[in-house]
Amino acid sequence: MKRLHRAAPWLLPALLTAIAVMWAIDAIGGILAHQAAAPFAYSVAVLYDGVWLYALAQETAHRRQGSSARLPKAIGWVFLPLTVAVLAAHGLLAGDVLAAIVGALIPVLAKVTLVMAIDRERTRISPRAQAAINRTRAVTRDRIAVSRAVASARADETKAAADILKATREAEADAVTVTHDAYEDYANVIDRHPLPEAVAELPGLISDSDLDALLGGGVPDGIPALGTGGFGPGGAEPGTPHGTRDGTPSLDEVKAANEKAVALLAAQLYASDPPPSKRKFRTAMRAEMNARRLTGSWDTIDALYDREKTLSAPRDGGE
Repeated sequence: MKRLHRAAPWLLPALLTAIAVMWAIDAIGGILAHQAAAPFAYSVAVLYDGVWLYALAQETAHRRQGSSARLPKAIGWVFLPLTVAVLAAHGLLAGDVLAAIVGALIPVLAKVTLVMAIDRERTRISPRAQAAINRTRAVTRDRIAVSRAVASARADETKAAADILKATREAEADAVTVTHDAYEDYANVIDRHPLPEAVAELPGLISDSDLDALLGGGVPDGIPALGTGGFGPGGAEPGTPHGTRDGTPSLDEVKAANEKAVALLAAQLYASDPPPSKRKFRTAMRAEMNARRLTGSWDTIDALYDREKTLSAPRDGGE
């Protein structure tokens, strides 16, 4: 009984709305059928009344909870005169004035009774309560917006960190590749131009910083200082040709390192295909020696050129 009592106010609006919808479908479909195929004409009529019913349902839902229903209300009041005009035109085209008047009144009665039923059932909210509800909704929307912004910022931060890590790994891989290629090139030079026995103890690679350290009186990284650690097995007596008391290389050691570096530089410059001429070799040697602060006379450079040419002669002859 309680449910029936609550549904009673909605019976007449529902009945009138159903009659108005069916009458509007018949009227719109009948009018459009003269211009297009019947299935298309009546499908347009169904869509038209579907939008009208949807606007009425949304207006009812908004009024029940006391929220704004401006857009559904606007759509409902726009469709009402259109529907009245269509039903009136359909009756007039059929030559029945009474049918035109009754058809035009049906959607008006449906709208009026529906508004009365909604007003009777809707929740009564004071202006102060409505303002509190609006504030709560605004705060909720703000919190949702802030949460989305924070989530987006965290996602961007994670992506940036991943990009940085990827770039770091790629740089490390490139560095390893460059180092490996440098050792391969050096090994190829040594294979093509082996060093004489006098400089067989030359270390694998001599960098510019190592040469600077040797020529400046220091000790390169990874090479123990001669004469350090006392006068035992790891050191040398002061005044010996192998070192001094403070651990700096002696003049003979610096000279030997210079000669080894010049010999290695000559092997590297000569190892081109084809080998350079003597004039180009002398120019390149002098420029590289000045850049690395190495010393050597023109006779030494010529002798190194002749030595490299002699070392490569058997290989060239074999090819």
